[in-house]
Amino acid sequence: MTHEVLEGFGSGGPGYLAHRWREVRFLVNMTLGAKRKSPQERRDLLTSPWTFAEWIDRVPDEGYRQLKLILPYLMFPDSFERISTPRDIRRLLAHFCGLSKAQIKQMSKVEWAKVLLDVRKRLEAEKGGPIDFYDDALKPLWNPEDTDGEKTKAVADGIETGLADATALAVTPNLNQILYGPPGTGKTFRTIDRALAILDPDFVRRNRGDRDELKGRFDELMAEGRIRFVTFHQSFSYEDFVEGLRAEARPDGSLHYYVADGVFKEFCKPSWVAKWPVPEMPLGSGYKVIKATDEVLWLEKPNRSQLPLPWDLLNELCNLVVQKQISIDDIRDKRVFERVPDSRLEKYIINGYNNIIPHIVDAILTERAGGVSKRVTEAAHGRRVLIIDEINRGNISKIFGELITLIEPSKRAGATEALSAVLPYSKARFEVPSDLFIIGTMNTADRSLAALDIALRRRFTFEEVEPDPSLLEGVEIAGVDVGRLLHTINARIEALLDRDHRIGHAYFMQLSTSDRMDELKWVFQAQILPLLQEYFYEDWERIRLVLNDHRKANPEDRFIVERKVSLATLFGDDAKSVPATKGWEINWAALDRPMAFLAIIGDD
Repeated sequence: MTHEVLEGFGSGGPGYLAHRWREVRFLVNMTLGAKRKSPQERRDLLTSPWTFAEWIDRVPDEGYRQLKLILPYLMFPDSFERISTPRDIRRLLAHFCGLSKAQIKQMSKVEWAKVLLDVRKRLEAEKGGPIDFYDDALKPLWNPEDTDGEKTKAVADGIETGLADATALAVTPNLNQILYGPPGTGKTFRTIDRALAILDPDFVRRNRGDRDELKGRFDELMAEGRIRFVTFHQSFSYEDFVEGLRAEARPDGSLHYYVADGVFKEFCKPSWVAKWPVPEMPLGSGYKVIKATDEVLWLEKPNRSQLPLPWDLLNELCNLVVQKQISIDDIRDKRVFERVPDSRLEKYIINGYNNIIPHIVDAILTERAGGVSKRVTEAAHGRRVLIIDEINRGNISKIFGELITLIEPSKRAGATEALSAVLPYSKARFEVPSDLFIIGTMNTADRSLAALDIALRRRFTFEEVEPDPSLLEGVEIAGVDVGRLLHTINARIEALLDRDHRIGHAYFMQLSTSDRMDELKWVFQAQILPLLQEYFYEDWERIRLVLNDHRKANPEDRFIVERKVSLATLFGDDAKSVPATKGWEINWAALDRPMAFLAIIGDD
């Protein structure tokens, strides 16, 4: 074969190689689907490019598979492009067709292909010959080196720090970190970039500035179980986070109490994914494995009937063995429920197939220890990230309990100073894995950093996320410079209150340059003014200072105005001696006046 043939028509990149087993699984599912069709239906698929593309797009898969773009090109190169990443297709459609991200997102892959085919025909007619979207003449048009400018880069790569920060984290990431700052500074937004920098730094580098791709990959990792998201609140407890007693009603009406794992303990467990490496593997006693899906391991019994065993059941047994709560012999000798009386596993399956299940569990654990196959996936061996939003809103000491010690890097499993603890409900020994990362967010307006639990502060690294008015550079509403407006308001809040109660730029990020006041009016009416009332406990005099109302010459530009109240009307003619405070109210009409906002900036 020639060098050109051996070289191929393109590369799926590191992402394709890292998830090759998922691509193969998709290919298997597609082939099985094709086999179920009649000969005529298969002929239709192989002769019509659009029928083939629509069918392959409907084949179920986990996340986005590059083969859905590659196979149509291999089958019908005259109708489809040699493009394997949706990112490049979106950029092509945006540049050559002027489509917005929202419009592109609503289109199917087949619609993408049809529009690109029209673009190709138009460009070929203009050039008078074949074109390649990746050649040196065309690629800089739709994929320039500086793709989206500094503002987009900052927003997509973690607000103001850029991707270099995320890349550095991937090299030396902190196991426990908290992003803290005032509301609206993008702390939760940034956790997506931080999690991806830990779990898939190569993907982050390749998709610099493409928020849709980064969020899509984040969602994939959540679906795979490698990222877990939880929000702390005042009612969140140790029982929700680690473990606690739960009650369930039995058929006879009695209550049964069992120990249920919380979010953190469940996430710390090792995870096996349904992939049996050897087809038709014999297990003894006439049983053999015939196939495996994501949910079920299928066995063939001696009488040729089939036995489905849920992977959840097998995974739980493996976890119990790893945690030394049971042994393989316990499964074989029907002692599982003596050792773990609170287990919710199906007793009749485990005890009824005690001649087969021990072989399966032993094979899984042996293979894991030897690293022979890929049944234990990247998710089992790789890093995991737990994101705790609003971490300071919960009672930290109550929620973490003994884990406040175990989460220390030096106390994690495998460390030189590793520690474990016996949990109070299950009496099981527990340790925190060394590959589990914790990212917390903390709103300083709810609770200042100084008031945070000292034990928590010592075990986490803290990074401040400040308001960044520079991200609003160039945004003007009816002549009002929104970036300067935010900077001025925050400077006054910091002088009158503290830096923890400043206002974040995220409240204004949806604004775009316009001559209309509607959007800015809504932001102030629904978010900024209520926030100031909360910050200053309705101390209207200080709110007026923040908004510069005391220096506005025109009363119509003042947001906070004194309410005229007649004491005589309220208390009678003899009310002169009645002590009264000033009444204040919001002048909603000022929200429609650009000068009212310009006067906020005033003279710093």
